Amino acid sequence: MSVNSIKFTGLASGLDTQSIVDSLMKVQRLPLDKLNQKKQILEWQRDNYRTMNAKLKEFDTFIFEGVFKQSNMMKRTAVSSNKDIVSVSASANAGNVSYNISNVTMATSARVESASTSEKLSISKGLDEKIDPTKSLLSQQSKLSQSGIAWNGDSYTQKITGGGTELYLSGTSLSNLSGGTESGKLDVYDSNNNLKKSYTIELISGDVPATKNPDTVYIDPATGRVVFGEPLAEDSTFELTGTKNSYLEFDIQTTNEDGTKNKQSFKIDGSTSLNSMFSKINSSNVGISMFYDTGTDKVVAQRTATGNLDTGDEKDFPGTDNFFTDVLKLSVKTAGTDAKFTINGLETTRKSNTFIMNDVTFNLNKNTTAGESVNVNIQTDTDSIFDTIKSFVDKYNETIGAVNTELTAERYSGFQPLTDEEKAAMSEKEIEQWEEKAKSGLLKRDSILTTGLNKMRNSLYASVTVNDTTKTNEKYNQLAEIGITTTKDYLERGKLEINEDKLKAAIEDNPEAVYQLFMADGPTSDQQGLARRLRTNISDTMKQIEEKAGNTFKTEYNYTIGKDMLRIDDDIESLEYRLKQIEDRYWAQYNAMEKAIQNLNNQSSQLAGFFAQNAS
Repeated sequence: MSVNSIKFTGLASGLDTQSIVDSLMKVQRLPLDKLNQKKQILEWQRDNYRTMNAKLKEFDTFIFEGVFKQSNMMKRTAVSSNKDIVSVSASANAGNVSYNISNVTMATSARVESASTSEKLSISKGLDEKIDPTKSLLSQQSKLSQSGIAWNGDSYTQKITGGGTELYLSGTSLSNLSGGTESGKLDVYDSNNNLKKSYTIELISGDVPATKNPDTVYIDPATGRVVFGEPLAEDSTFELTGTKNSYLEFDIQTTNEDGTKNKQSFKIDGSTSLNSMFSKINSSNVGISMFYDTGTDKVVAQRTATGNLDTGDEKDFPGTDNFFTDVLKLSVKTAGTDAKFTINGLETTRKSNTFIMNDVTFNLNKNTTAGESVNVNIQTDTDSIFDTIKSFVDKYNETIGAVNTELTAERYSGFQPLTDEEKAAMSEKEIEQWEEKAKSGLLKRDSILTTGLNKMRNSLYASVTVNDTTKTNEKYNQLAEIGITTTKDYLERGKLEINEDKLKAAIEDNPEAVYQLFMADGPTSDQQGLARRLRTNISDTMKQIEEKAGNTFKTEYNYTIGKDMLRIDDDIESLEYRLKQIEDRYWAQYNAMEKAIQNLNNQSSQLAGFFAQNAS
């Protein structure tokens, strides 16, 4: 520990050295307080700039999502006299027109279903052996009335020797299992290759029947489990052949309304259930919906598209694969039909019940009865367009109001940022009131905001040049011509007000011209609509603000105020170093004084003792 680090607090002199040094340093620290206050003001100013940028960005987004979009400024109302029969909607490009629709016959979808059988069952073998659509196709193939599913996969052959009742094949997911010479039969031989017995193969899923047939061998193709209805002798031999890793492969092809083909290939693993297979087909883009009905034991396939799309192509809907034609027995076909109707006296057809005519979307929902008709009216949605423009004006007024508040706020120079010592002597409420004054007016008469605001005002007040490029109308090429003017109250500082009757009249008269007043697009500013000009002004102002005050993604090195704060940080660091040296010097001086006084005191004590001793 150095001598200077030892602080004597008036032991010899009786002085309050700490208080004296603190008082001296308080004066010395005044320049440091000024630097911290200056930095605090810069931080507040930076935050105020960023708040203004957030306001401008919010207004820019509001413009883009409002008057900038044709769908908002050219909105149409589409009214049907009977929505149950015909419902309608209109795009912004639709004209003001009326339609009368009658003689409606809706379009239908083509469909095909399984054919009936004499047993009143379709795809299953019988009532006692009905297919379970939730289990694997492999496990259910013995229950199909036509079990000849054309499985693809690896060839499977296994020769087995031994006795017993139950064993497991070396592999799972098997199909088309057979043995001996007859399909569906398993021939068992003795060790001398003499035929002992032919067993009927029955494919199962899960448990073996409680009562086993001695002439049957039960095989679960999903697990490879083999159970004989009676025990085999130890010298029994037999061979099983079939397919391993079984899967179905087929194509489905449909015809689109324009005559093009829509074809998709499917590969269905043997472990997939019938319901799961249909889900894959239904979720594809081939345009077919399939389902199995347990009540009728039938499969139904239906086109998702309506209309007569039959081109005579034999691969159309759903296909010629034997799984569809033989196993699922899809053969009873009903052709799709086109929609028929009369519109404004013209008899016409459509493939779909939904169609677009002159930018109006029509939805046919129900057939009409004799003499029944529906009237459809398309008109300008004046109220909606008015609300869009009014919202724009309100947001503009809100934005320039916020900017003007900053530009005109009073600057209280006597209220500087508080030091920590000053805050310690004040209540929270007092601190809040003080800082409210200290933060006020930091952007008063700011050149960036003033220039940006003036450009925004000029952009709104100037007319839009009328030519073929701008597509504007001489009657409505200024804001005042559609009923929007600057308020006469000068205290509002350029806010806008609306003559509602005049604005609605302009919208009803020529909504296209009103839209182009805001959105005309030309090579120069005078040929651009008011909304485009404003967005350009806003972008330029925001860019200048970011150069001065940055944003949350920029470091202090990348904007002007940030660089100023970094320089102040350097000055603060240098000054704090000098203040530390000054404080150390004060303490060194007072320590020296204390030592000197202590030495004098010691000498005085010695002299007093000497004189007292001589006197005695």
